[in-house]
Amino acid sequence: MSDFLSKFNKDKYDDLVNEKEDKEIKDRKVNDKKAENQEEKVPQQKHEEQASAVEKGETVHKHEPVPASSSFSSRSNRRQDAEEEVEIDLDYRRKKKRRMWLLISGAVLACILIFFIYYMLVHVKVENFVDQPVTDVRAWAEENNVEIELEQEYSMEHDTNHVISQSVPEGDKIKKGKTLQLTSSLGADPEEVIPLVDFSEMSQEEAQIWIEENKAENLQIVTEYSDDIEAGSFIEFTIKDSNIDESEYKRKDSAAVYYSRGEEVFEKNITIPDFTGVSKEEVEKWAETNEIEMTYEEADSDSVEEGNIISQSETADEKIAKRDEMEVVVSAGKAVVVPNFGELNAEEAAMNYPDLHVTVKHAFHADVAYGKLISQSVEADTKLTNKDEKNVTVTYSQGRPYLHDFRGQTEGDLPRLFYEEYHQKVRILIIL
Repeated sequence: MSDFLSKFNKDKYDDLVNEKEDKEIKDRKVNDKKAENQEEKVPQQKHEEQASAVEKGETVHKHEPVPASSSFSSRSNRRQDAEEEVEIDLDYRRKKKRRMWLLISGAVLACILIFFIYYMLVHVKVENFVDQPVTDVRAWAEENNVEIELEQEYSMEHDTNHVISQSVPEGDKIKKGKTLQLTSSLGADPEEVIPLVDFSEMSQEEAQIWIEENKAENLQIVTEYSDDIEAGSFIEFTIKDSNIDESEYKRKDSAAVYYSRGEEVFEKNITIPDFTGVSKEEVEKWAETNEIEMTYEEADSDSVEEGNIISQSETADEKIAKRDEMEVVVSAGKAVVVPNFGELNAEEAAMNYPDLHVTVKHAFHADVAYGKLISQSVEADTKLTNKDEKNVTVTYSQGRPYLHDFRGQTEGDLPRLFYEEYHQKVRILIIL
């Protein structure tokens, strides 16, 4: 019984001492809590030990409990230990938990950020390519490492080589290296038969609108100048292949509708050179370059070399317009004047004109006396140049013809006698 009381008193005593010391420690902590530098003095290891001790409901001491036989010294030591005890931070667990959540949140955000960056690196946002040229889409695909798979079909709504549809909608992402499927337009069907309208009842502007609406790209509008048809009026409609009837006209067939531009009027802004003495070839080249309607006349000249210009219809340095008419006279060289051979005898006609090819003939004539000129092939005073034939035939009279008396001759001798008598009298002298 005495042992039990002794043990009881000892335990009670220890508990009372511990409670008192705990109370003093807590009071001291409240007072010292205002000093911010207390936390810096406490090592991390002691904080963890104190926190663990608080969770277990135990008081942390630096020394082991003393035996019951030395209670007085134990009490003194405990008081001394209480003064040397480390302050316990009751917010440590909350701070530690908050730090842990911050670390976890940071790790999660880092993972999300890394995934987002990776996703952005390997994916690209698709644009709206509808009605865009295929060449532009191919350039975009090459820049973003995307493959293009292209299908084509005829379309009246979309221009040739423009996108009709795409497999990935605008704004969606596509992974790099993947294939984007596109459908592009081949334009209107060239084999489609187009019912033609009466262009003669349409203006040029209306015809152009009709061509655009029907995608008739091979039907051209041609304008040309006309002196007879008013500007803007219809001239004609033609199909290149004459074997195609207008009712069978297809979009692929070449055709043209002509409209008038009216009468062409040119400004007089071309300066006329002085062509005197210039070769005909130079004048022809100038006239062709400036679209001048040039007329060439020829005349003989003793001073201007053959082929060069003698004179011109328009004065030099004056202004002339395209399509205007002009005339120049070209030298044909020095001319030979055909004489009046009636003033010459046959011998003079043959010998005095070496520049002419004179042929002298003799013939009987009932009215022209002997030795007189009967005729000449080229009239007198005619000028012959190097471009003309200089052949002249002159005929002189042998006088009246007569008949020889052939009586008494045999019939077999008559041909010979006629030949000798008459053919010798008709002499033809040719002098070159």
